[in-house]
Amino acid sequence: MSSDAAAGALNTLLERIRQEIIPVIEQAIADDEVCFRNPHLPRCWEAKACDKGSCPAYHQVKERCWQKAGTYCGGKVQGDFVAKHGSCVRCEVFAAACPTVVEELGEHLNNMLFLLRKQKARAMEGVRRVEYLNRELTKSLESLDAKNREIQEMVITDRLTGLYNRHYLFTVLEDEVARTARGRYAFSVLLADVDDFKSFNDTYGHLEGDKVLAGLGGLLRQRLRKTDRAFRYGGEEFVVVLPDTDTTIAYLIAERIRLAFADLQHIVPAAGGSTRREVRTLSIGVAGYEPPLDGPTLLARADEAMYRAKSQGKNQVRRFGSPQDV
Repeated sequence: MSSDAAAGALNTLLERIRQEIIPVIEQAIADDEVCFRNPHLPRCWEAKACDKGSCPAYHQVKERCWQKAGTYCGGKVQGDFVAKHGSCVRCEVFAAACPTVVEELGEHLNNMLFLLRKQKARAMEGVRRVEYLNRELTKSLESLDAKNREIQEMVITDRLTGLYNRHYLFTVLEDEVARTARGRYAFSVLLADVDDFKSFNDTYGHLEGDKVLAGLGGLLRQRLRKTDRAFRYGGEEFVVVLPDTDTTIAYLIAERIRLAFADLQHIVPAAGGSTRREVRTLSIGVAGYEPPLDGPTLLARADEAMYRAKSQGKNQVRRFGSPQDV
């Protein structure tokens, strides 16, 4: 071949590389589907006179057999792309697909893109798996947090009335005393006792008495403000903590509770299998926080006012230290 002919062939080859190979490289950066289009791809089952119908490359006219895992070739099942790549590029089927260096470059470029895309797919699957595990972990943590809150709520709740219990009362009082002392807020407590509850229990039994207490618990939950908190102090005694509330407003709230409970009717068993309606009343003591009182002392003041309500006829509200309530 003359030098001019050799130069012309080289220029033709370079021009093909510019037109057929380089654009694929540029497009492959943004497009995961692009590849070198090779019109010389042979059909491996025809080239090797193979009739192994179970081979994944059998009758696959648009796929390269050297990129298929588990192909049947040479009398045995082959491995994946990486395992068999070295032998495949020396195979006559691959050689037939590469009549010139352009096709050879193109197919090696395809192989590289195929491998990179497989690795990318595995990486993306790993990311999706991690995201899934993160979502499951988040759900588990949220469920655990909800269970913890539920357990904490059970620890501080009286089961019969649904109100907070005595143990939690002293925690709340301690917090309110500290908050009120810092901010110069007013806060008050109510101490309510069901009048003549022992005689009710003696007459109708403790199960009926429990219904009365549960009814009072429900009434308090309905009638109090969102910022107020009610507690079963013990037996038939109940405490209500009223943040940011002076004794005048606390007295009005206590009166509202007293009147509502007096209107609450309790269905109890009567002679002959019938029923009758009973009502109970409340005696309520009110006390307001004054520095430097602590929680127990404040409760003692409310208790003193409540006993004064009892001694003056029951079914009434009395304020600690208020002349008009003495």
